[in-house]
Amino acid sequence: NLLKPDTPEAIAKLKDGSTRTVMITGDTALTGVFIAKGAGLMNESATVYLGDLTKAGDLYWTDVDREEVVSQSVIDAVIDGRADGDVELAMTGKAYNHLEDVGLIRQYVLFTRVFARMLPNDKVSCVQLHMERGITAMCGDGGNDCGALRAAHVGLALSDAEASIVSPFSSSDRSINSCVELMIQGRSALATSFAGYLYLILYGQTMTFLKIFSFYFSNTASSNTWIWVDAFINTIMSICVAYSGPATKLSKHRPTARILGPQVLATALGTVFINFTFLAGAFGWLYRKSWFRCNEFDSSTTDIAKWWLLADNYEASILAIVCLFQFVNNAMVVNFGFYFRRHWYRNYALVFLWAVYVAIISIVLLAPTNWLGCRFRLNCGSKSVLASEFDIHPSFSIEDYNSDIGHNIIPNNSRYELWGICIANMCATILWQLIFALYPVHSTLRKKRPLRRLQVKL
Repeated sequence: NLLKPDTPEAIAKLKDGSTRTVMITGDTALTGVFIAKGAGLMNESATVYLGDLTKAGDLYWTDVDREEVVSQSVIDAVIDGRADGDVELAMTGKAYNHLEDVGLIRQYVLFTRVFARMLPNDKVSCVQLHMERGITAMCGDGGNDCGALRAAHVGLALSDAEASIVSPFSSSDRSINSCVELMIQGRSALATSFAGYLYLILYGQTMTFLKIFSFYFSNTASSNTWIWVDAFINTIMSICVAYSGPATKLSKHRPTARILGPQVLATALGTVFINFTFLAGAFGWLYRKSWFRCNEFDSSTTDIAKWWLLADNYEASILAIVCLFQFVNNAMVVNFGFYFRRHWYRNYALVFLWAVYVAIISIVLLAPTNWLGCRFRLNCGSKSVLASEFDIHPSFSIEDYNSDIGHNIIPNNSRYELWGICIANMCATILWQLIFALYPVHSTLRKKRPLRRLQVKL
């Protein structure tokens, strides 16, 4: 088969994505080396040493271009990283089997670019050896590739024939670009999975703080607030987090695969600390207000069968409003990251839902007493109190408030101050994610303190 025009470009993309590309073929060694150079697996100017067996069964190496035999010490220098210039290794199936029999193949496998005259079982064995050292993908289009396609961590069949039956992935487009697309999609899926995982962590963190403060003040959020948080915010936004599409090109590095890695911990711990600081600060702000009287609400006077009446006080209002903003913003925090997924604003469903939820909470907080706020028992009160103290005469029903003053309406100026605290909370967590967890700080630390990974020639 002739080399496809788009193959060199696809190989270059894979190498730019920190992926080592290797050829395992049933063709002759010289054909494999020629195709490997044309496809970009190795440079045109690279010196290639080919391993084969003599008729007596002895291993020897030859310089493909000069047709000269080279000593084993030269090959050892290549493996030890002491070779001069750009040098690549290739071997025939006989040499491969010989090295496997004498137990030396593992020394050579990660330094060999072309494996030629390989039988189907040899391909399986070669793939398994690569799998011992790292994540391995196999791409093939023939029946003799079926075993290797099945054995690899990821198998991609570029065929509609028998290879597509055993391979986890298949493509009718017989192009190496299918490998590039599969890697883009795979890295995006991994990054998206971690985004969903982080969102649920942050949801649990916010819920924990809400419950701790509720226990401390002996109050709770209203029943409709709980329904909105669990049924609408958490459920729908966790789905929308997964709507972020894959990046348009293969990134130079892979996403984190460590559940407790530095990036995950930076996002989780930083957001937790910021959210707690602003929540505690909101109560500090409340206690400095002249219209608030400490310990005015007595939970012991509430009918335990009507637990939602524990929300009829300023402490519960502040707690609910701040936590609602945090619940919504947590999804936006994990939506950032354009190395493996599309830019945050391309997740249209999440951005739209985030804007709608922020607008709804802002209306509940900033607007005059209205039906929506009273459903959440925020900025509302008993009908008699609203009529006598605020000259408000709602047409909808309101269950009488369980507090001495009969309402929890926050004065207008204070509403905007509280709204500013909540918006500052959202901005702080987003900036933390962008500056520290993802881009400038994280990128700098990754360069200075890289993870220990397998060092191979791409």
